[in-house]
Amino acid sequence: MFNITQMFVLFWFRKSQAKSEELLRKNDPNYDTLGFICCRVTIQGESVEIGNVHIECRKSQWDANTQQIMGKSPEIKRHNKRLAEVKVKLERIFDMLQIDYEHVAPSLVKDFFTEKRLFRFTIQQLISEYFKDKQVDVKEGRITQDTVDVQKNYSNNLIQYLQDENLLSRLPRSYDGNIVAGFRRYLLEIKGFGKPHTYKHTVWLKSLFKHSLNEKRLRMNPIEKYPIGSDNTKIDTTHITVEQLSQLALFDFYDLARKGFIAEQTAKTCDLERDAFVFNCFSGMHHVDYKNKAFRVESYKGDLFLKGTRQKTQEEFMVKLLEPAQAIFTKYGGQIINLPIKSNQKRNATLKQIAVLVGIPVVLSTKIARKTFADIALNELLMDIQDVAVCLGLKNSRYLKHYARIREKRLAAKMRSWNDILKFA
Repeated sequence: MFNITQMFVLFWFRKSQAKSEELLRKNDPNYDTLGFICCRVTIQGESVEIGNVHIECRKSQWDANTQQIMGKSPEIKRHNKRLAEVKVKLERIFDMLQIDYEHVAPSLVKDFFTEKRLFRFTIQQLISEYFKDKQVDVKEGRITQDTVDVQKNYSNNLIQYLQDENLLSRLPRSYDGNIVAGFRRYLLEIKGFGKPHTYKHTVWLKSLFKHSLNEKRLRMNPIEKYPIGSDNTKIDTTHITVEQLSQLALFDFYDLARKGFIAEQTAKTCDLERDAFVFNCFSGMHHVDYKNKAFRVESYKGDLFLKGTRQKTQEEFMVKLLEPAQAIFTKYGGQIINLPIKSNQKRNATLKQIAVLVGIPVVLSTKIARKTFADIALNELLMDIQDVAVCLGLKNSRYLKHYARIREKRLAAKMRSWNDILKFA
């Protein structure tokens, strides 16, 4: 049988020893005394006091059974969150100490918790602790799981690079610009990544070290001053034109099947994916929000409005559905659940095939649909920039530059003739 050692964390209420509090308790036996929350850890029957965790409350507020302060005020919520953080930190320290020590004494846990002694983290341990923190952020709604999953891919590529270069055993404190530059070359030359994707990897690497320093897992950040520049690429606002979108919306894939150019199943797949793509060209939704069906369709004065909250930013979005989008919605019974969905990878693979079949000289993707919406709203419908940002669920209109740019058509319609200005001068 395995002998699994456990550590128990206990929080408890300690009365204040201030003379004023002692006097109040002496004069009134029912006085709700003020006190502090303290902590102790126990391992195999051996205990040690961690001490005051710097949280003050009344005795009546402390619930020893739930190990929480009772109440719903913002201050109490912050206190309970602090208690949870202390418990998690102690448990992490205990887990890591068990790797290096056959027996972990409570006093050893205390030394590392109070930072009398410090860990010498490996890069893999830094990454592991980093993602434990990020899962807390996901749970509390600060970031999405998709963001964490992308960052895990960055970390996997970093570990692979360090393994290939026999650098995995090197302590993080000895990292320098050469390692960061080597990682960048590895991504560009060995992995074949583009500059933007490589840039995101190096940004994440720097954030890993910065976060580790903030959490006191490192005494200093050895790559803090290493410049990573920018991705040096022009913002890609590729979209399809109104003519191309109309051509795609009306294209009959089943006619190609009847003529023997493609299989019946291929026609069905393309028809479904075309509908999803065109719908998003008129809704502007991100693939994740569309796939999760995290939106609703409501009627307002005879028009249909699509509304939802972006998973990535938690920003609300809202857009009026124009006729082609309404037609697709009706085609699927006016039910959101019936709209066709696929994974992002499978959608993009089918969209490339569709572009060839329809004769559209653009490498179609889910991102192209969102950028097409932005271009139509900005340059065809001449909507205000802030309104377009609201439709896309952006936090700020300045992020709109990543989706569309102002074209001549908008300026031609917006800018009046000089002669017209003179008439009213």
